[in-house]
Amino acid sequence: MPNSYSLTVINNSELDRPTFAVFATLPASSAYDTLSLAWLTQPINAQNQYVFTWDIAWGFAWSAQGTGAGYQWTGSGKLPANPNAADQCKAQLSYNQDFELTPVNGNPDGQTLWVTDAPTVPLPSDQASSVAITLDGNSVCATNAGPNLSQTFTLHPTYYIDAGNYVQGQMVDGSSVSNFQELAYTGGNTALTVTLNPDNTWDTKSSKQLDYRQVFAAREVRGR
Repeated sequence: MPNSYSLTVINNSELDRPTFAVFATLPASSAYDTLSLAWLTQPINAQNQYVFTWDIAWGFAWSAQGTGAGYQWTGSGKLPANPNAADQCKAQLSYNQDFELTPVNGNPDGQTLWVTDAPTVPLPSDQASSVAITLDGNSVCATNAGPNLSQTFTLHPTYYIDAGNYVQGQMVDGSSVSNFQELAYTGGNTALTVTLNPDNTWDTKSSKQLDYRQVFAAREVRGR
């Protein structure tokens, strides 16, 4: 998997200054619903553009709060993760009058991260808590924790973008995210340009498409 990605966002819409939010959804297995978070956010004025960049660097996070669509998730602690390392592919959440996330040995497969919740983690009804996965330092999804639970996250992100009144870390349920504009990084392409048009539709182009059009245009100019 390539390590660095970029997304150029162009606001050609009639919206004056919406906040563009990028989501990186992950397949997950948990006792509770997993909510996607507004992972990368940026207000972009009309006719302006902004470039998001990120590296594929994973991590764990926890928070002394539960999850709920529309609310902002703010992590209280983070821990580096590596799906290829036995001592970094798995973490445990525990509680001793305060929460703690510590690495535990696992069986790495290169594409999965695991979290286990110790028996000391309170019931959500007594003291809410949640765990999350981070990508390049920002949390991408979160789910509630509880005693003796476990969570599994598969590291095959599907990227989406939307424009609205977002704040970073805002939680969105999966059915809403799937209605946003998908950003397909396929065929080894790691750079996309997405444009929000005046009619609020989206155009997406890969760097390969842009390069081809630039070369074709240059040939036309030379041929005149």
